[in-house]
Amino acid sequence: MKNHIAILLAAASLMLTGCHSHSHEHGHDHSHEGHNHEAEAPGHSHEEAEEEAEHKHTPGEIVLHDHVAERFGVTFDTVRAGAFHDVVKVSGRVVSGSSDIAVVSSPTAGTVHYAAGAEPGRRFAKGAAVATVSARGISGGDANAAARTALESARRELSRVEALFVDKLATQAELNAARAAFDRAEAEYSPAASTGRATAPVAGTLTSLVAREGQYVGVGEVIATISRGEGSVLRADLPQRYFDRASSFVDMVADFPGRENFSVVDAGGHRLSTAPAADSSTSGAYIPVYFASQGAGAAPGSAFTAYLIGAPRQDVITVPVSALSEQQGQFFVYQCLDGEHYEKHAVSVGGTDGRRAEILSGLEPGMVIAATGVSAVRLAETSAVAPEGHSHNH
Repeated sequence: MKNHIAILLAAASLMLTGCHSHSHEHGHDHSHEGHNHEAEAPGHSHEEAEEEAEHKHTPGEIVLHDHVAERFGVTFDTVRAGAFHDVVKVSGRVVSGSSDIAVVSSPTAGTVHYAAGAEPGRRFAKGAAVATVSARGISGGDANAAARTALESARRELSRVEALFVDKLATQAELNAARAAFDRAEAEYSPAASTGRATAPVAGTLTSLVAREGQYVGVGEVIATISRGEGSVLRADLPQRYFDRASSFVDMVADFPGRENFSVVDAGGHRLSTAPAADSSTSGAYIPVYFASQGAGAAPGSAFTAYLIGAPRQDVITVPVSALSEQQGQFFVYQCLDGEHYEKHAVSVGGTDGRRAEILSGLEPGMVIAATGVSAVRLAETSAVAPEGHSHNH
C-alpha cells in the first residue's frame, strides 16, 4: 500500500509550481501545523514523510509539489475587485478596407496571359508585371498599334507645317490645325498599352485572378486584385436586441483561432462606426459594428470571435480566463492555501472579454489562485483519488 501511495504522489508531482514561494509575496505563512519541511530530518525516509503528510491532509485538499509546479509553468493571481466593463460576445469577420485592396487593370484590349507564377498568395512589388494583354489574332487588329501609327503621322505633319510657317509658307491657322491633330493622336495612344503589361499598382499579395488565362478583356477591365495587408476592417455582428447599446462599445477584443487574442485599441486600431441599418445578408438580425485594425494578420473573410467592450463598471471581481477549469458544465478555480496545498472552489461566471472573466460568486478578495497551469493542478487532483475499494488509512 505504501508503494501505491508513493506512485499516486509521484503522479501528482508531475504538475506545476505550487504556491509555496508565491505565498510569501502575498503575506501567507508557509509553515502549517504538522507540516514543517525543515523539520523533516535527513534520517526520515521519504516514503514515511509522504505517508505522514498524507494522514494529516484535510479532505479535498490537493497536493502539488513546488518544483514540479514551477516546471509546468503555474503562476498565481490575487483575487481583487476592480474595474471591468460590459461585454457582449458576438461573431466577427475581416473585411477589406478601401485602401487595402488595389486592382490590376488591362492597359489595352486583347487576351490575357498571366506572368509565370502569378497565383493567389504570391507577393508582387509595385510596378511588377502581373500579366500581358495582347491583341494579336483578335478581329479588328490592335487599336493601340493603329493609334501609334496615327501619332507618328501627326508628328511628321506638325514638323512639316512648323518648317513652312518659319519660311512664311504656311498660315497660323494651318499650324494650329497640325498641332491639334498631333495632340489628339497623342491622347489616343498609350505607351503602356503598347507593351501590353498589366502591372501591380501597389506592393502586396495577389488575392484573386478575375480574368481567366486567354480571356478577352477591354481597356481598363480588372484582371486581378492585390491586397497590401497593412490594415483591415474588423466587423462585429451585433444582435438587434443590443441596438440601444451599440454606441457604447468603444473597443473590441478579437479572438482568432490558433492565435492570442488582442484588443483592437491596444493594437493601434479604433472604432469606426455602426451601420445605420441592419445587414440584409443576415436577414436583418444583426447590426454591423466596424473597427479599423492595424496588422490584424488575417485575410479578408476570416472569421473570429469578437468581444465588444462597453461601459466600465467598478468593484467587479474578475480572474484570468486561464484560471477557470470547466468540468461537466461547471466552472472551478483552484485556491492556493499554504505550502504546496490547493483547494477547489466552484464559481459562478458572468461576462468575459476573452482575457478576464467576471466572478459572480465563489471567491473572495485576497484569495490567491492558480492563474495558469490549471490543468496540471486538475491532474494532481484526479491522481490523488484512490481507486474504488482502496483506502489510504492503515
